Formats: sequence, C-alpha cells, structure tokens
Amino acid sequence: MGHVVKIGRYEIIDAELDSDNLQTVSIPCQTNPDLSYQLDGWDHDTSVPAWIDGEPVDLQIGHYDKQQDQWVLKKPA
Repeated sequence: MGHVVKIGRYEIIDAELDSDNLQTVSIPCQTNPDLSYQLDGWDHDTSVPAWIDGEPVDLQIGHYDKQQDQWVLKKPA
C-alpha cells in the first residue's frame, strides 16, 4: 500500500514503507525524477525533514537501489 510522503515541495504518492519495521521509505525514481536528482546530490549524513501521511519525521538518505530504480531513506534510530 502506498503512503504519501512530502519532502519540501515534493509530494510522493507512491512511496512504500518497509512492511516489517516501518523504518525505511522507498521513493521510486520513475515517477519522482526531480526529487531523485536532488536526493542524489545530498550528503548521506543530511537530515531530510519530511511528512509521512501527515506526520512529521526526519529521514536520512539510506541508499540508491539501482535494481528497483528507487531511493531508500531511513528513519534515524
């Protein structure tokens, strides 16, 4: 099931949360190319203020999943 994730002016309606622990958020690059380019330029230690389904959360860049063509962000521990 998709979740709405908002990062800055970008609203990602097809984001996926890890169903096991809800600690990672996957953002498909195909449907969010402008945000994908921005995430590619950010440092992995940068905190990313976001909202998931209306709830504020700080995310961190996890990694780019080349096979799935998506960015994986994680909630800090």
